[in-house]
Amino acid sequence: MLLDNTLTFNSAVGTPQAITGTADSSGIIDITGAGVGNLPTIIDGFPAVNTDVGSDYGAGDGVAIPHVLVTVTTAGTTSDTITISLKWAPDNGSGSEGSYTTLVSSPAIAGSALVAGTVIDIPVPPATSLAGESKPRFYKLTYTNSGSAHVSVLANMVLNPEQVYQMAKYANNYIVV
Repeated sequence: MLLDNTLTFNSAVGTPQAITGTADSSGIIDITGAGVGNLPTIIDGFPAVNTDVGSDYGAGDGVAIPHVLVTVTTAGTTSDTITISLKWAPDNGSGSEGSYTTLVSSPAIAGSALVAGTVIDIPVPPATSLAGESKPRFYKLTYTNSGSAHVSVLANMVLNPEQVYQMAKYANNYIVV
């Protein structure tokens, strides 16, 4: 598994986002790389149309399966819950986000259950099941906080995250001999 700066939901790779209330991720993934508010320099058909650009990441290719991995960097507080939703939006025709549609949501997780190092794995389902919708260009996360749970997270879209679970993990204060 590799982390890509263009596929992070944080403002930058390695910069945790503090979740203290209901909020959107500090970073938005634009699959064209042009950035919000910019038209991509891609020609998609004739005559020179470049706004109907998108990709259904959830469709995958059968081998490289996309997931959203949310890693807790600072332990959560209180028994209030946090739900994480992956949302996507098409280009609105001027290079900005159209209306967001929720693609998938995690179960509600108690803040106190989110200890540092916890990894929440959210498989990305295909957006093609949403009939009549445009192609997804923008992806973001929405953290829904039921109260006053506080936690800090890193969130990325990755391929084949099962490699994370195969790594050896050691308890705190492990002594190397």
